[in-house]
Amino acid sequence: MSGTLAEVYARLHSHFGQPHDWWPIFGDDAAFEMLLGAVLVQRTRWEAVEQAILRVQAHGWLSPHAIAHAAPEPLAELLRPVAYYRQKADGLIQFCRYLCIHHNGDVRRMLAQPTLAARAELLRLPRIGNETADVILLYAGGHALFVVDAYTRQLFARVQPEPPLAWEQVRYAVMQAHIQQQLDHLDLPDSQDWATLYADFHALINEQCVRYCLTRKPRCDGPPARRVYSVQVGREAYLTREDGCPLRAICAYYQHGPHEPS
Repeated sequence: MSGTLAEVYARLHSHFGQPHDWWPIFGDDAAFEMLLGAVLVQRTRWEAVEQAILRVQAHGWLSPHAIAHAAPEPLAELLRPVAYYRQKADGLIQFCRYLCIHHNGDVRRMLAQPTLAARAELLRLPRIGNETADVILLYAGGHALFVVDAYTRQLFARVQPEPPLAWEQVRYAVMQAHIQQQLDHLDLPDSQDWATLYADFHALINEQCVRYCLTRKPRCDGPPARRVYSVQVGREAYLTREDGCPLRAICAYYQHGPHEPS
């Protein structure tokens, strides 16, 4: 049995609940902190990113103007052991200098442009690729763009929701357009817009892949992995669940792989 992307979302939502406060924020400028996190999380687990952000905050540099005037080596030491921490330090300094010159250090002002204009500007800046740009646009700017990350590819390649797609090989833009088109028929409640739906779905996919759909040795029948990847209050609320992966009934990997359906 297989399901649609809409059914994947519904099952994850029913299991995990509404992830409204999924992105932990510690400073006064949420948009800039999301941008910082989106850059740092490339090739890095969130635990290391969060600790780096907290070190930057403790050092008094959690703002575009502060990082724009920072020296590369001290900033790099604060980011360590984030992957490519020296390159990311250099890229963030360049980014923040640009942001201060062209947008007065205001991420929200840059993201207030139409989606395509803001995306094109982000992609011209260092350390920003398609996925990072869309994370920033979606979470920090409220632009309705579905983020395609490694977890998204991994989960959909295993579940194989209808209609089929070569989830692990297809180009970023094609996969993004496919997902958005398949979700387009959903009836949104008055309290939700497309950006909120995409952000919630992306957050749920990440939670699913951290708890059940692990890269190695997926925990299809549970219990969920007890990885604690944020100091944010409430992030361990799902760890008492004993009913296994919420996608087993529609997951091709579970139905045809090394697991026997229960």
